[in-house]
Amino acid sequence: MAPAISDCSKDDHDFLIGNRPEGLNVVATQGPPSAWKNQLSHLSLKQNVKEFGLAGKIWQAAYILQSYFSSDTQTEPKPSIPPEYFRNNSTSYSIPTKPYRILELGAGTGYVGIWLAKMLRKPCEVIITDLEQILPLIQDNVNAHYEPVVEDDSATVRVERLHWGNSKDTANILRDGPIDLIVISDCVYFPELFNILTATLVEICTSPETKIVIGYKCRSLEKESGFWQDYFGRYFEYEPVRKLEPEEQVDNDEKEEGEIKVKQVVPGGLLGEEEQVYVFIGNRRPQGLIKTADDTFTTLMFCNMIDI
Repeated sequence: MAPAISDCSKDDHDFLIGNRPEGLNVVATQGPPSAWKNQLSHLSLKQNVKEFGLAGKIWQAAYILQSYFSSDTQTEPKPSIPPEYFRNNSTSYSIPTKPYRILELGAGTGYVGIWLAKMLRKPCEVIITDLEQILPLIQDNVNAHYEPVVEDDSATVRVERLHWGNSKDTANILRDGPIDLIVISDCVYFPELFNILTATLVEICTSPETKIVIGYKCRSLEKESGFWQDYFGRYFEYEPVRKLEPEEQVDNDEKEEGEIKVKQVVPGGLLGEEEQVYVFIGNRRPQGLIKTADDTFTTLMFCNMIDI
């Protein structure tokens, strides 16, 4: 019988598999793609590809998730975070008392979690997670870029280890209650990790109300479609996020007075499609409705290619 693999050696193995692939050749990001630069006030977080590999770089999916959660972006479906938890919401809401817990998986630099925390108020809790080896980078960025505006009214930020497939780590995250929102930014790229990522999502989604938001950069449909079809799609229902775009219509009641045009917003193209970056919203399928395979992603991408 082969000796058991220790948690430490498995950590090292999965860190190398997920972050230091053979032939690694990436550099730090200089900000959002040109198509989004005028739309986003981005964070200049510390990046360190030399030490942390792929986890040490801010990837495009982080920026599209920032756009999705921004109040300046109109989408369908809308973000699931209740408006009363946003710090600068102009509408009058009662101060929330129920905690709202957000978990970022495979956070790398921690970009999305930090940006969300800066927008949100107490009693929101943002838990930013990754492998043990990457936590120092996340903590450095939290220390440098997240300063509570008002100590007793700002979201709480925790940096925690969560090794996909490790039930002890998952139980530690859930010790204070269920998660309301899971955020995943650019973690769908290596087929070797699809199984443990899905297993972790299944364990965390103890409530049917838990929402999952995935920022996904399409690089290789041949490799990546398996995640959606054979892993994630079996256990979770999901749909893409579309932009709401203005549509000009003629008001039939006003035609005689000069055809007054009325602007409405209607679902348009997929959010981020100009950079082949997409956002998907999912939630756990009801118990007993696990699918053998799911063709949602394949059908969507095929139809999108035809539209293009």
